[in-house]
Amino acid sequence: MGYHTKIIFGKDQVTKLHNNKAFTDCEKIINFKEYSFDTRAERSAFYKGIAESTGRFEFEVINEYEDKNDKEKEDEIKFDYWDFIEKYYPKYYSCDSVLLSDILTRKLDGEEICEEDEEYIKEWDVRKELFELDKELLCEAFENYFNIVYPKNPDSSIVTISK
Repeated sequence: MGYHTKIIFGKDQVTKLHNNKAFTDCEKIINFKEYSFDTRAERSAFYKGIAESTGRFEFEVINEYEDKNDKEKEDEIKFDYWDFIEKYYPKYYSCDSVLLSDILTRKLDGEEICEEDEEYIKEWDVRKELFELDKELLCEAFENYFNIVYPKNPDSSIVTISK
């Protein structure tokens, strides 16, 4: 099993991608890179390293997949809302709500969290709080996506009638 990803590098190229503009052959050669990893942890560490060294708006993961058998591939076709949130949520890498969601998710998954976080959430219904938080994050990400794909046009409400 392996993990594969295709990444575009360059702030201008990422903007071009979001605006559905065509890339030159030179841009494709220089700015599009493909990587393979043996484990999910390697892939995650790679993403973290890129984010810390280049800044979030200077690259974007445009395709990733995992080598699996056909049964596992069918299971993976499900919508991964975190990929969507990461791509379209404003200031994803510096948002306290995203961090809190990660903490709550780790708590629900039975993973260890630090004592301060444990104390902060000790009286919470973690599942309910996580659901509400992730719902808000996804809604805001979708709103941002919608505004990118269908930008507001102030002239769209003006109707002209010609005689």
